[in-house]
Amino acid sequence: MKACRQVSRQFLEMIETHKRFKQSQVILFRNQESPFFKDFNFVLMDPDRICWPGVRIDVFNLRGQLWKIPRAILHNVQLVSLICSEKICSTLVGTDIYHVLTSTPKISHLQLDIELLVSGLHDVFGCTPVQDNLKDLRRLDIVGRNNRCNGNNIYRLSYPVTCTYHILKSCEQLASILQCRLESLRIPKLRFYGEEEERREIQSIQATIMKLLQQNHETVREISLHLDFWKQDDDIGALKLPRLKILTVTIDKAEQETLEHFLVHHESLEEIEIAVRSAFGKNLFDVIQQRFCPNLKTLHLKAKNFVDSVRGRVQTVDWTFLGTMTQLRDFQLSRPYCNNNANWEAYGNGRRLLESLPRDQLERLGLRGIGTGAAGFWRSDEVETEPSLSIRLDLLGGFRNLRRLSFYRCRDAVDDDVMRFIVTEMTSLEELEVSHCSKLSDAGIRGTLDDGSDSIRNLQG
Repeated sequence: MKACRQVSRQFLEMIETHKRFKQSQVILFRNQESPFFKDFNFVLMDPDRICWPGVRIDVFNLRGQLWKIPRAILHNVQLVSLICSEKICSTLVGTDIYHVLTSTPKISHLQLDIELLVSGLHDVFGCTPVQDNLKDLRRLDIVGRNNRCNGNNIYRLSYPVTCTYHILKSCEQLASILQCRLESLRIPKLRFYGEEEERREIQSIQATIMKLLQQNHETVREISLHLDFWKQDDDIGALKLPRLKILTVTIDKAEQETLEHFLVHHESLEEIEIAVRSAFGKNLFDVIQQRFCPNLKTLHLKAKNFVDSVRGRVQTVDWTFLGTMTQLRDFQLSRPYCNNNANWEAYGNGRRLLESLPRDQLERLGLRGIGTGAAGFWRSDEVETEPSLSIRLDLLGGFRNLRRLSFYRCRDAVDDDVMRFIVTEMTSLEELEVSHCSKLSDAGIRGTLDDGSDSIRNLQG
């Protein structure tokens, strides 16, 4: 439910009894300057009513108003998401967050804007009531938002020493609270900048995050770490998390070797998402192929190029190893938008990828930015003509269990005929993304309305 400026009591009573809403349990607070809270108190604090269990609260506007949220709601909150929408006052924020974190005894998942750490929350985290409520926290997401994120969603930390000190102390307090219980830790894409004195504080932040992982090495099942964290060769390369199942990373080319060392110790991984801000090295492919083929369920790879050059010799990728992944359900290969589209057809086009995949078991497939060079998606350099329509349709028809399909920025992957086949024959499909497919006409998209596409509930064209 989205809170509007005017929310009637009758509306609140209606959604309270709606089964689907009670299952979704999401409340979004954007504007506290409204009569919303008065009516909300009436609905939720009536002794004859039962408060929604396991409710989630997203707060986007921190202006000293969180104390207005009824405690009857906060008592059942399991996920708290605190995101900044504007410049914040640290005094008001500290008071507000203290109120929320001491009123949510059932919290198990906390999403925290890094701007709040910059403002200084170590005093809040140092309070005994807050520590008591956070002792059972299972998931911690630190989110990078606001204007410090550039187009690549990288949060640039270039603060003076006083600000990095606040982040460090907040992280140290969290590390002291979250011991032997944390299951998921997600850190945004951080890039650290500063003079030598500032970088000493930055290195302390990184060391504290590593300490947090080491303290919870027996329970951690998911981590998301990016960029500068992978420059700590000795710490993270040797880190062992025996229960780790999900890994999301963004690295530069120089950090690929550290990631390779880390992956060797974690053969139990089931979901891997790797973004390389350069060419994807062949050695990293070899580690994935040799270590994870039997049990990997999700594999997302993103890079400018999936070909490397070693001592002047081009190292190509043999995509046939994908067919040996007997558990693979979700595969995505992405190239970011860039002006240099050369070399893709030299080591595999869209057709080769589709032929290599385990088609009958995949449920989610995304080929993004593939085949944007001269040869295109279906045709490679050594073949002068693209395969016939029947070959293309037979190839797509092999994906019988696909629920999500994305050809985003695959320029010539989908035309009107292919689109008609997708919506009429791929009956299990629920989500379809064909943005920037230049061969698809308006008529082809409009035709999906009458071609049996009822099962596709999310179409992005």
